[in-house]
Amino acid sequence: MIRAVTSSRAARLVPAIAGLIGVCIAFGIVVVWFPSAVWDKPIQGIDAPAHYYFIRKILKYGPSTLLSLLPNEAFYPPLFHIFAVLLVLIGSVLGITIFTGSMAAVAATNCIWLLGAGILWPLGMLLLCAYFFRKASLPTRCLLSLAVPILSVCSGANPYQMLYAGPLIAYGFASNLLPFLLLATLRLLDVLTEWFEADAENRSGLRRRLITALVLTALTGALVALSQPKMAFTYIVLMLPFVLVRMPWKLIAGVFAALIVGAIAFVVFATYVYPSTKYLHPETWFHTHEPSMDLRTSLTYAFTDGMVSGDAAQGLLSFNVPTVAGWAMIVLLLTAIVVSFVRINRDGIALLLAFALVLFIFECGATFTGAIPNIVTAVWYRNEVRTMTMLPFAILPLIAFACARLDGWVCVARQSQALKIGKNEETVLNRIIHVAPHITICVCAALMSVIMVAAQVSNPVKTMMRDSLNGNASLDKTDPNEQLTHAKLDALTRMTRQTGTEAVVISDPLNGSMYATALFGANMLFPVYNPQGTFHGQIFGQVEQAFASGNSDELLNVACGINPEQPTYFLSMGPQAASLQMFTYKAQYDQFHDATLIQQYADDGTMSKIEDFSSYGDYAQDWALYQLQCPASTLHSGE
Repeated sequence: MIRAVTSSRAARLVPAIAGLIGVCIAFGIVVVWFPSAVWDKPIQGIDAPAHYYFIRKILKYGPSTLLSLLPNEAFYPPLFHIFAVLLVLIGSVLGITIFTGSMAAVAATNCIWLLGAGILWPLGMLLLCAYFFRKASLPTRCLLSLAVPILSVCSGANPYQMLYAGPLIAYGFASNLLPFLLLATLRLLDVLTEWFEADAENRSGLRRRLITALVLTALTGALVALSQPKMAFTYIVLMLPFVLVRMPWKLIAGVFAALIVGAIAFVVFATYVYPSTKYLHPETWFHTHEPSMDLRTSLTYAFTDGMVSGDAAQGLLSFNVPTVAGWAMIVLLLTAIVVSFVRINRDGIALLLAFALVLFIFECGATFTGAIPNIVTAVWYRNEVRTMTMLPFAILPLIAFACARLDGWVCVARQSQALKIGKNEETVLNRIIHVAPHITICVCAALMSVIMVAAQVSNPVKTMMRDSLNGNASLDKTDPNEQLTHAKLDALTRMTRQTGTEAVVISDPLNGSMYATALFGANMLFPVYNPQGTFHGQIFGQVEQAFASGNSDELLNVACGINPEQPTYFLSMGPQAASLQMFTYKAQYDQFHDATLIQQYADDGTMSKIEDFSSYGDYAQDWALYQLQCPASTLHSGE
């Protein structure tokens, strides 16, 4: 009896220890990869300034802003930024230097990203995949518990893509939490299955388990929604196959009815908030989108989970030749698919369907064009960036499931072999049937080992992402008009000393001026590249139109009324950065770098130059800080 209890504890404890080791290794891999340059300089990407701005906004105004983080007071998912703010507050109380200076928002962003990508993500994938190998033998559970967290951080698809593209801070954090929601939902489906199969007497005993499962699913769902509500679409894609194969038809009908209602509500919301005449013509949606990969390249990327190589000089999406780790992933994934078909059950069907759906969505985003791809990928912004981050959700559980089924096949083969030997029925065919699953599971273990090691030794995609982030964060740029350079950082520092952090400063955000808010807390009218004119954001469009009009009275009436108790400034700091040209509506800011128009306002006295930045070089001849001559305004001496 004591031996049985000890064995039972070991069966639970040893895989848990292996999983803990795997998560620690995964965390180390992510930390080693993390770009060193962004610790003392901000990430320079199209979305990064917004996240720094959100953190500063919560720090400045408190919890009242949690549901209105955007500059137009609209909702933006706050969970990531809440954690970052808490870290800054705790760090400042403890006197930790990086959380007390101008880079506090940057440091907190980095730390919370590392927490999500290096701990929550591999831990979540371990728990999710463990659901599919929970009944396997102890050696298999130990192997997979160690391997899954490491495999989850081997590819370029996730989590590195989240920091490289954008960065997708909120979306990435929601992705890190999604495995916990998927696991909670699978547990809920288990209880629901028992509930529908039980009679009235036995259902009473299941009631507490059902309530617990519902509460856990609701709580994890709320956390994901607070991180990024749009993650619901990925959740539906991954969970719908399980509902279809495991639930009774009445519940399936109810789920589809809920989806239809949700789709209608989403369409109504979209057409109300973003009115357009194109909704009935999906072939015209995303008219500027161009496929980033051909079919061969995208399939290679998908089946290697992003572990591919090629000519790095041509960028990430030119990679189409698998590395050693990539080839190992292809063989492992194809083996998993074959095993899932051979040793099929309902979970296997669901996982294969989920993989097929994810692959189809990814191909629509990366390769195909037309009305159908536009519709399929619309909720993921019609590109491969977000859809490629879905690949690990489909691939890793499929591999874990296949290994568990192989493990069961080995056990059955052993029992069958022993029985046949006892009956003197041993044949060559029986021996092959007995050996095949053993060889296959050994091959899978070897392939996983190759991936875990080789993906760290040579992974051009991950290396390119890190180098690109380091390069973007550097202030030593050949293009003086890029987002941030030594000259621009110095100019923004001098500007903030002059204006303080309360006076409104107008400038084209795409010239890098938006970083004045991210770094120094300056009150830039455009603290992000796209503040939007919806809800309470009409002032942005009004200022743009007033400045473009050339009418002094109109400009002063509009701009000076934003914050009448403070002076109003205009910063001229050159043209828009080349790295921000993907913004579709960049032309709305053209007047803010129109030298002729700016000189007109300076000549007619609408605004006066109070600081000249032309000494930085020939490229900075038009750089200057102006104060609008608002009624009863005086020069502000700064903080």
